[in-house]
Amino acid sequence: MKTTFANLKGGAGKTTSAVAIADALSHEGHVLVVDLDPQGTLSAWIAERTEAARELLTGDFRPSDHILSVREGLDVIPSNRSLERATQKRSAELASRLERLWAATSGVDHVLVDTPPQAGELVTASLLSADNVLCPVAPGRGAVDGLIHLMDYTRRIGGADLWGAFACNVDLRSKLHKQVPTDLVEKLGEKASRYFVRSTVQLQEAETASELPSNYCPGATAWEDYRALTADLYDLTTDVEGTHV
Repeated sequence: MKTTFANLKGGAGKTTSAVAIADALSHEGHVLVVDLDPQGTLSAWIAERTEAARELLTGDFRPSDHILSVREGLDVIPSNRSLERATQKRSAELASRLERLWAATSGVDHVLVDTPPQAGELVTASLLSADNVLCPVAPGRGAVDGLIHLMDYTRRIGGADLWGAFACNVDLRSKLHKQVPTDLVEKLGEKASRYFVRSTVQLQEAETASELPSNYCPGATAWEDYRALTADLYDLTTDVEGTHV
């Protein structure tokens, strides 16, 4: 299954969610993460920034040369600022390249794609080639604006349907924060997960240390929440209850 992480609003928690869910899934099967954000934040977190994503989208197509192994069960196709050059291509061309990549990685159980926070060729190509879309929503001013924009946009371009939305970085001390997961369920019904992710500084520390959450902070509340959320989304068995509405 090919899943795009998207929200057309910055600071929504896409990269953190993609890393954490990939980490959780990699204990159950083979996961490939594709970094389609030219900032390369995900790449720097779990591997290193390279031109791999740009090469696969616009240059020589040799997937085996561009996939980096993070650990057993978890691989990544990294990016860096050179990926901005891919936006000179039409989204249909880029989507075709991504579909070609999916066909070349048939042994992978799950593909997760991290995207930039604004509509453009890279986001469009990812939405056109994915099976579905996951949208993290972080509390704050206009918390659901990026989600609504995303749903309108993918409907307009004929992209993958919204598979699910979930709240992340939720501070339980804040009434406004605690309301976001409930609001998502009320607005989206079954498309919104009842599980949400509490805020913790330990995930930020894991990123700074370039460590996966399962290695750096296995007892962190947010990591437990991501494990429970992943189990809920992918029908996995886990002994972690997680936090839910």
